[in-house]
Amino acid sequence: MGVIANANSGIGAGVRRVNRLVRALERRGIASVVGWTPDDREALVRQAGPGSGCRSLVAVGGDGTVGALLNDRPAVPITVLPAGTENLFARHFGIPGDPERVAELIAEGRALPLDLGEARGRRFALMAGVGFDAEVVTRHHLARLGRARRVRPTSRVAYVEPVLRASFGYGFPPLSIRVEDPGPPELLSGSIAIVFNLPRYALGLPIAPEAREDDGLLDLVVFRDPGPMAALHYLWLVFRGRHLGRPDVWHRRIRRISVSAEVPVPVQLDGDPGGVIDPDAPDPWTVRVLPRASSVIVPRSYGASRPKVAS
Repeated sequence: MGVIANANSGIGAGVRRVNRLVRALERRGIASVVGWTPDDREALVRQAGPGSGCRSLVAVGGDGTVGALLNDRPAVPITVLPAGTENLFARHFGIPGDPERVAELIAEGRALPLDLGEARGRRFALMAGVGFDAEVVTRHHLARLGRARRVRPTSRVAYVEPVLRASFGYGFPPLSIRVEDPGPPELLSGSIAIVFNLPRYALGLPIAPEAREDDGLLDLVVFRDPGPMAALHYLWLVFRGRHLGRPDVWHRRIRRISVSAEVPVPVQLDGDPGGVIDPDAPDPWTVRVLPRASSVIVPRSYGASRPKVAS
């Protein structure tokens, strides 16, 4: 099997965690190959094709490492040894941070189907955001780039400054969101739009609490009112679990949407910058669901009490 590690964790504790995972897999009779670079990752994904005997690919890192692996379109199940800041993917599935326990669940091999979202050809497992939250993500990412243009490690505290700067510097331009599911189209407008595949946002915020990874749908949440005070108010409502059902917050399940704006608006995918919505682009910026596009190895305890979704 392949072990894909975040190059930013390639020293000190990071390499020790990878080595612990490799040894734990060996004790269970599972040989593994470790890759530290994007080229290594792409090579491991190519080698793990049908008939290769590879049972899984494991991402050692945070949600960005998981997203990079999924965008290489692996043909075998994936899992993760969480080593990032938020680890929303691992937390959702209850995947532990102990290499020994991750090796055990890989050996058990309980793989479940995983829907993905896709925006302009790029896949995401967690969410895609348009507007203020993407502005914060973009500012945070630029602050992490050192002189060598290498992304440095981060923490939750590091988001404080980009949130404050974005609050005063972002214009909150209006967004037009067109739902393009089968049936009559629906047009919504707002200042922030987020499409979820899994239910939680950064800090564990349950913005789309009913979203699930295997229903063949994505959850669209649109916050209508613009401005920093409105954004803070919405954040407070989310913390209290009282945002859904309000007349200024729209939520619905979707298969495909397109988003447009009269000025360039930033986009984030799984907490990383995803470019901008260009009002002059020949094609609209679209998001669609990819039902069961991948699969994920999870602990046996995951989903024991959840109702099943019909195929």
